Formats: sequence, structure tokens, C-alpha cells
Amino acid sequence: MKNKYVLKQTLSLIFIFLNLGISIAQKVIPNTIQANQNPTEVNDLLVQDCANATAQAELQVNNVRARLLAGGDFWWDANEGIYHVPKGGNGIPEVSAIFAGGLWMGGIDSGGNLKLAAQTYGSASGASDYWPGPLDDNGEVLQDQCANFDRFWQTTSGSINAHKNDWNDNGVIDGPVPGNILAWPGQGNPNFFDANGFFLPFATSGFAPFFDRNANGIYEPMSGDYPDIHEADQGIWWVFNDAGNIHTQTGGDQIHMEIQALAYAYSHSDEHINNATFYDLKLVYKSTEPIDSFYAGMWIDFDLGCSEDDYIGCDPDQNLAYVYNQDEYDGDINTGCQGVNTYTDNPPIVGVKILQGLKAIENNQEVDRGMSSFMYYNNGGSNPPPPPGTTDPASAMQYYNYLSSSWGDGTRLTQGGNGYDPASTDYTNYAYPNSPDDPNGWSMCSENDPGGDTRVIISSGPTAFQPGMVNNLCFAIVYEDNIDYPCPSLNPFHVAANTVELFYNSLTSTQEELADIPANIQFQPNPMSDYAKLIFDDLENQVQQVDVFSIDGRQVQSYGNISGSSLEIQRDNLSPGIYFYKLLTEDFKIHSGKFVVQ
Repeated sequence: MKNKYVLKQTLSLIFIFLNLGISIAQKVIPNTIQANQNPTEVNDLLVQDCANATAQAELQVNNVRARLLAGGDFWWDANEGIYHVPKGGNGIPEVSAIFAGGLWMGGIDSGGNLKLAAQTYGSASGASDYWPGPLDDNGEVLQDQCANFDRFWQTTSGSINAHKNDWNDNGVIDGPVPGNILAWPGQGNPNFFDANGFFLPFATSGFAPFFDRNANGIYEPMSGDYPDIHEADQGIWWVFNDAGNIHTQTGGDQIHMEIQALAYAYSHSDEHINNATFYDLKLVYKSTEPIDSFYAGMWIDFDLGCSEDDYIGCDPDQNLAYVYNQDEYDGDINTGCQGVNTYTDNPPIVGVKILQGLKAIENNQEVDRGMSSFMYYNNGGSNPPPPPGTTDPASAMQYYNYLSSSWGDGTRLTQGGNGYDPASTDYTNYAYPNSPDDPNGWSMCSENDPGGDTRVIISSGPTAFQPGMVNNLCFAIVYEDNIDYPCPSLNPFHVAANTVELFYNSLTSTQEELADIPANIQFQPNPMSDYAKLIFDDLENQVQQVDVFSIDGRQVQSYGNISGSSLEIQRDNLSPGIYFYKLLTEDFKIHSGKFVVQ
């Protein structure tokens, strides 16, 4: 077991233990300011003098308690992990499934220079690559703007519905208007100064999303506008950037990227939705020169309760990355996990579902990069020590290598074993891509890996930005506890992740975006009355299950034991409205579509 009360600093790949007076439960945490770096000389670009972010907020409306930090950090409080699912209460101890997370991104400018920003554990020791606030159109930020935006804006379905009802009864806002509606940082909000005490700058890319009743581009709550949080029960918005100061987490040069973040969750009757949280990251590029070979991704230190017996894996076809337990008991059955709460028997699977990856232009077509790679590295304090090239990154280039599916030393990820084989040319972008219950696949289970405290990087890219361009990275954290160990099947976790994805699509996608239907799959007639036929000629005898979901994500029908190339869908008790169907094939491919009941 690791020393639970030590903070480790990496200095030129030599780990020196410092007494920083910080109690980090269960973790040995690296800080990557380099010994040969003078922080005033790390960047030769103009930098501002912003202070590090201090604000924190919490999603807690459903069965999850998820901590957020204002400077690119997720799911911890700079001391301990706070992604508790299921959420405790009434004396029930809370277990954290994630210790910490952070946004990583980087690319190459037109001069061949690496630009990179990332966050790991720097908030515990004052190291940061991100600062609160937006950037101006020149990619700079004023010091007072950093201080003003060191906060979160929150709203709820209760506030939004009350405001909508006020408008709907007579077409006039009679008031009183909920304070979080008036304070929402929508573009041009005339109430913003009175509600927040400072002026909201104008931005060509906009600020917090909102329903624009008169489509004039200005957030006017007194004219019936309201925050757009995807009909969630709780929504939290904040904005941060990588240009507010020098990058003391990585030593990388500034990208001049503004990140507008929305985290949201639903208190829902479907357990999969009730156990999930959602995140939309809007990347606004404010540099004056283009950048290419750009990747963005989430770095996550999964600690599924006890960190010492975690296994990791991914499903590239489903844009999924996940953590599960090495065996059926989380921690040591006799000694626990050195005071850390654990899941004990039959731990869950928890993972990340990429809902929208970065967009890129390929063959004159816009494509969604999805999860383009799944990489990991080892805790440098592990015993026995892992190979030097596979541990905590200690330079901007090492961060970029991990972000783009290589090891820290530049060795490509290779198929099989632990993925580190400098002599192999069997390259891959995805570590451990097969189901743990597949004895012939590549997983930590099939490799009989000793397990331990790994960190993962879930990336999307490459793409390119021109000045002023916007791109998006959207994902959900998914939980499933109906798991049979050891070497569990992913079937229950796939159901949870697919339910979350269908729910997300139903709330955020246009009809054209929902056309995820191969030409050989037809729903006839559409709209339907009493019954319809789902035809899948090219998937004859391959469809295992068909589920039907309502517009709010509830599963309302399910069909199994399917043979042949079609299925009759009965109306039964379906009310008039829009529904979604999902076909699950024997190789776990998903095909989905939409239909209407008259």
C-alpha cells in the first residue's frame, strides 16, 4: 500500500518527497515543475498575472456527488477524491470512484512549436496551466477578469420552470425572477452587473448557453429567456483559459484557448441516468495563428474505492473507457484500504462515454473524432518501479505523447502485454480494448496484470484550429453496479452507457444528427399507428436485442430472442409522441433511430 499522507514532487524524473502539510488520502501525487526551469522563463509569450483558481462547486442533484474546481480540475477538492456514487446520506459512508481529473490539450503551431496545457495534481501545490475567466479576441485576459470569474454559475430545473411558467401564463414576466436566472452569464445580459457586481464582456463566441426567445442573440430574462442546461435538474457553468499566467503544471507554451464548461445532472427514475453526470466543454481558440495536430482529452486518476486493485480498459467502438476491480472485493478483505472507504463486495464499473468528440475535416467532410485513443501511465511510486518511459510526465512533450497514444518517452503504444514494447511495431491507439471476460482478448484480466494505481488519458483528435474557431468535447460519467466478478462481462455496463447516450441524443440532437441509421435499416411505417416493422436485412440473425425509449430516456419496450431480418414493433401502451429505438448486435454494435407514434 502507498503512504497516504505524502505529497511527491517530480524533479527531472527524480521523485523528491516534500512535507507540504497536505493530507492526500491514499495518494502519492507528482508535481511536474522541473528542476531546470525558471518559472519566469518557461514561456516567451506575453503572459498575464492571474492568480490560481480557488472556487469549487458540486453536482449533487441525483445519486452522485461530484466536485468541480474552477481551474481545469474535476472530481476532487485538491485533497481527496469527491466523485461519490452512490451518494451517501443517513449515515451511509460515501465511496469515491474517481480521485481526480483534468483537461489536457495540445497541438503544433505553424512554426512547429508545441503548445500545451494540462492539469493533474497541481492544485494541491499551487501549480496550474489554467486560470478563471474568458479571453479577449487577442487571446489575452485581464487580471481583474480572472478574479471576477473565479466562480461558478448554477441553476436548477425548479428555477427555470418557475421562470418559464411566469412567462407562459400571460407572455409577460411578472416576477419575482429567481436570482440564478438574472445572474446567468448569457451574452449581453442587462441584469448581469446588478446580480454579479461586475460587467460581462462581450464575446463573439458567446458565453453561457440560453434559450433565446426572440432570437436576437442577447440573453434577456425579462423577455422570457432562460439558461439552457439541456433540461437538467442541476446545471453549473464556468469559464477558464490557459493564457492567464505561465504554465507551472507542465511548462508548456500557452495555446490561448478559452474553455466554456457546463456540468449537469438529472434526478431521474431510470437508474442509469440517475447515476450519471454530463459535461460539455466548448473550446474557443483565441490565438492569432493556426494550430494543427491538436488533441484534447480527459486525464483521470480512477480510484474505484481502493486504488491498489484497479483494472482499466476501453471499448473503442463505443467510445468508452472504464475502470473495474481486479477481483470481487474492493481492497483487502481483512485490512480494507488504509482508512479509505471501499465498495467491498462486487464493485461497480465506472467509466467515461464520449458523447461528442472533436470535429475535424477529412476528405472535405466534417467527422467526429470520438475517442481517438485510450492511453495510460503508471504511478511512478509503484513497487516494483515501472519502466521509466511509462510513468508521470515530466515535460510538455511527455504530456503530448500521452495525449496522442504514445508513452512518455515517445515509444508508441503496442498491442499486447502492458502495451510497452520498444521492439514491437504492432502499434495501436487503444490500451486493453477487449472485454475482461474474453480470454482471447487483450485486457488486464486476460494478462493477469497485478493491477494498481494507473492514470488514463481519453483523447479526441487530431484536428486543426484557425483563429476564432470553436470545437466541442462532450462526455458523461457512467456507473453500473450489476457486475459479476472476476473478469466481468461488459454487457450491463454497455446497457448503462447506451441508455445514457440515447438520453443525451434525445435532448441535444437535431433530427439530422440523429440519423445514425445505416441505409439498410428501415422503420415502416413512420409515423406508426398500431404497429410497425423494423427491417434490418444486412443484420439478419445478428440482432440480439431491441429496446425502445421515450423522449425523456425511459426504456418503455424491450424485445429479445430475435431471429431473421425484421421485428414487429407493437404500439401497446405507447402514447403519441417521439420515441427512439436501439438495436444491439451480437458483437455489441449499436444502431439507433427515431420514430413517431400517432
